[in-house]
Amino acid sequence: MAASNNGARSAGPRLSDNHSVSALALAEVPSRSGDLAMPLPNGWIMGPNVNGVETFRVAPTAGVPEAHASLAVVALASTNTNPPLSREQRNSLGGVSFTDLRRNVIDKMISAGGWVVNDRQREIGSHRVFEVIAQTPGGKDGKPDQVWNFYFTEIDGRIYSLTTHAENSATIRLANDAEKFLSTFSPLEAKAKRN
Repeated sequence: MAASNNGARSAGPRLSDNHSVSALALAEVPSRSGDLAMPLPNGWIMGPNVNGVETFRVAPTAGVPEAHASLAVVALASTNTNPPLSREQRNSLGGVSFTDLRRNVIDKMISAGGWVVNDRQREIGSHRVFEVIAQTPGGKDGKPDQVWNFYFTEIDGRIYSLTTHAENSATIRLANDAEKFLSTFSPLEAKAKRN
C-alpha cells in the first residue's frame, strides 16, 4: 500500500462534520473486469487494475497535489441464516464487524509505518459506510505526511473498500470526491436487477 517512511508523528487531520454531497459532473466508467459501474468525479483517471483492485489517479489542480484512490471487494457478506442481534447489526457491515475492518486498516498502517486517527459510521447517499481515517508520516526525502481514508460499504452481498490517500492539504477535496463517488456507486449486477 504505502512504502514505510521514517519520521515523527504529527497531529492528525482536523475533520469537519459538514459532509454534504453536492452535484458534480460524473462520467460512467465500467471497470476492466466489467462488473462495476463507477461514476468518476472530475479529475479522477482510471489506472491499472492490479489483482482485481481498480486504481485511480486524481489529477492535481491549482495548488492541490496529485492524489490516489483504489476500489476493491474486500469480503463477501455473511450468509449466516441467524439474524444478527441489533447491536451486532449496528457494528457491522454484511456480517463483518467494524472491529475486523478497522483491524485490517491497522495492519496496513503498521506495515506502512503509520497509524489510525479515527473511525466513524456514516450514511453517504443510500449507502451505510464505515470510515477509517489514518495517516503515514512524511519522509526524509521531503515527502509530506499522507492522510488515508478507508470507506467500507456493503452492496449486494459484497463489502467494497474505497481507499484514498493524499497530502494533508488535499484531503478535503479528496474526501468530497470520494463521497460523491460512493453516493452514486452501484455494481452493474445491481443495476441489472433494478432494470
